[in-house]
Amino acid sequence: MALRLLTLALLLAGLTAPQLAIAADVLDVSKLPGILLDDAVAVKKGVWHDSRHTSPYVGEGYVHSGTSAMADSKDPKSLTFATVVPEAGEYEVFLAFNGGSNRAQQAPIIIQHQNGESRQRINQRPGPKGPASFQSIGKYHFPSDEKAIVQITNEDAGGIIIADAVLLVAVKDLPKLEKFVAKTVAPGDKKAKQAAEKLATAPPFQRIESSGLATLTPRELDELIETVAGVDNPTPPVDDETFLRRATIDVIGRVPTEAEWQTFLADGSPDKRAKLIDRLLASEEFGANWANYWSDVFSYRTPQPELTFLSYDVPKQWIARQLNDGVGWDEVSYNILTGVGKVADNPAAFYVGYHQADISRLAGESTRIFLGAQIQCAECHDHPFVNMPQERFHQMAAFFVRTKANVPWNDSTQIVVKSKPSGEHKMPESKRIMLPAVFDGEPLAKNTPDIDRRVELARWVVSPENSLFAKAYVNRIWDRLMDRPFCEPVDEITDLAGFPTLPEVHNAVAEHFVANQYDAKSLLRLILNSQAYQRQLPHGDENRGILEASAPEKMRSDEIFASLAVAIDLPNVKGEARKPTGAERFPPPPKSTQDLVRDAFGYDPSLGDQFRPQTMQQAMFMMNNRQLQQQIAADAEARTKLAQILAENDDDNQAIERLFVNVLGRRPTEKDLQISRDYLKQVDDRAAAFEDLLWSLINSAEFTTRR
Repeated sequence: MALRLLTLALLLAGLTAPQLAIAADVLDVSKLPGILLDDAVAVKKGVWHDSRHTSPYVGEGYVHSGTSAMADSKDPKSLTFATVVPEAGEYEVFLAFNGGSNRAQQAPIIIQHQNGESRQRINQRPGPKGPASFQSIGKYHFPSDEKAIVQITNEDAGGIIIADAVLLVAVKDLPKLEKFVAKTVAPGDKKAKQAAEKLATAPPFQRIESSGLATLTPRELDELIETVAGVDNPTPPVDDETFLRRATIDVIGRVPTEAEWQTFLADGSPDKRAKLIDRLLASEEFGANWANYWSDVFSYRTPQPELTFLSYDVPKQWIARQLNDGVGWDEVSYNILTGVGKVADNPAAFYVGYHQADISRLAGESTRIFLGAQIQCAECHDHPFVNMPQERFHQMAAFFVRTKANVPWNDSTQIVVKSKPSGEHKMPESKRIMLPAVFDGEPLAKNTPDIDRRVELARWVVSPENSLFAKAYVNRIWDRLMDRPFCEPVDEITDLAGFPTLPEVHNAVAEHFVANQYDAKSLLRLILNSQAYQRQLPHGDENRGILEASAPEKMRSDEIFASLAVAIDLPNVKGEARKPTGAERFPPPPKSTQDLVRDAFGYDPSLGDQFRPQTMQQAMFMMNNRQLQQQIAADAEARTKLAQILAENDDDNQAIERLFVNVLGRRPTEKDLQISRDYLKQVDDRAAAFEDLLWSLINSAEFTTRR
């Protein structure tokens, strides 16, 4: 050991960077600027060997490509470090390694950046040229929406490749690196634990490709439904106005604008509906709408922590980008389950962070949301209705036992998800250690690190071999689009669901989803183009069979707010923040108009229709909200949409039609026109009469229902 330390001291003596104070093997990186990627999170191809022979090192050691005495030393292999930088810009990239006479003289390095790919070779024999164990491999510009990748191979390396870590430092932060004083710490002390927490990041997602999976066309989907559901007397397809409104609400979360209505009805092409669907799916509003849906799925079962209030704005923006960019739901779910770091920097960490790393909640919610399997009833005892022992719940909880969350007060974006260096989960009463295991699978080894546990869980959850994952997602989407899930409740598709509806259709659509790499747009495109989706509502009290007619659906709160914004230009007025007082030290954030709509109309999308009732709070908001009332005013000074319509249309019939189109997305029927004209005749004041008409349309059940 003394010889090793002396050799390392001599090696570092010629460096211009601050000298290492050798006190232990582990390099203290707690104050190191930039993004640090340890070899533990790199994607390895071929055989790489772990080592702690030469210190100091980052984390728990480093890897090498093999000595000459090892049979696999010449086999092709690579090591890939990947991350997404928090802010686009120029970064200097550093590689951590150690020197020696048998090291690679031509270590190949490949850097993928915004301007393409750069290749270089470095001589590892003299050791790194500083700072500390790091050597610069150049400056590169990285975007914030694509992975920055550093890959090391052993092709014609001329010796043993050593790889310890990769560091990316923004150019603006390089002065901080110059001030960094390298130290080492004992593996058991506080700084070493902090360093381990900082290094706990998951390897990049890699999809397991499947072959031989069947896809569906909309016609094939309809034929399958007609065959297995015995569809004998379906309602006819809806008219263009109804289809436009239905599809626009379902895809982008609002009623169509008057201009969109005019454009669609004027299109005489036979494939106008398919083209509309493609336009809607290509809209930025698509991601925002479905991010709102998933935010509700997560948030309604996530309790508010003490001294702070959970804001889903940052996670929603992240989910929206993933969906708009066509990122597969398997990759999104993988990143959510393995998320680490500050929510503001890595929004995927919101899931674990907002649950405060509570192992019981994470165990139950992870299976419920991602697998459609409710195991929470087995936390305290064996499940009373199905074959689910208590151990199954606690094996799932063990995946999260080494995860922790630092929760600051009053700003949820500053919640930081980290890893604990030790700890095992125990059964509540027997105190028997429970190792992580998925359902009936083999448990992981004792002392498995946190990130390895969660990566193993995430990989199993999103694997194509796990049919529950795709079917759970499809069940939710089918429920949102058809207002009837295959399995009820929507978050239970296992034996607990009882008798599922049309399992053949469920399985076929789920297979189509997997075959299209879990792309949300491809799934919606399939369903929206089907005749089953486009059928009319039943007339009167008709008792139709399964999927022989469409079903009305209560709109979500964000859909209602967005539709009000379209219909009457409702602004999202921000509330005023309350100052802390002796009685209320941490006042809640001020509520905007959209927040008030959410309070009145929000509901847990995982619950069925019976949990979406009409309430007095909803009625009072629509009748009396101050911002809403201001947008119904018709006088010219108000500058509202109604005032504009009346100024542009002296003909009452034209004004009535435009009002119906803006609010309900359709022309008025003859009966609608007659009732409206009769009322206008009774009121001497035209502006006041149209205000009443607009108020009645906004307060109608039709406005808040997707039909």
